[in-house]
Amino acid sequence: MRPASAGRLLQVVGIAHGAIGAVVYRDVFADIGRGSVVGSVPDRGDRAAAFWFMAAAPTLWLGGRLLRSAEEHGDLPAQRAAGAVLTAVGAVGTVAMPKGGFPSLVGIGGVLLRRSLRSGNG
Repeated sequence: MRPASAGRLLQVVGIAHGAIGAVVYRDVFADIGRGSVVGSVPDRGDRAAAFWFMAAAPTLWLGGRLLRSAEEHGDLPAQRAAGAVLTAVGAVGTVAMPKGGFPSLVGIGGVLLRRSLRSGNG
């Protein structure tokens, strides 16, 4: 049995992030949609939080897609780098925001690091 793709798991996290953001910030997005979208997001506040939360969703999905490609082509240095970054961002995020979804990044990154280190020195 083949182990789950860390890239695919990261893509699922990206999709979930977008779905959760659409629900949690629905009032903010409705408010933005009622006015002019151009220049509607300030540097701080609810609109900024909603914008950056949603901006992370496609970024996570894209990172997962690129990671899947690295897995499919045996690019161990790319997998190792992704594992290290995901683990570090997940750990810092978990400390700063314990009720968030950052532990999923720690898990995916940790599995990825372990696999890539066991597979060789690539």
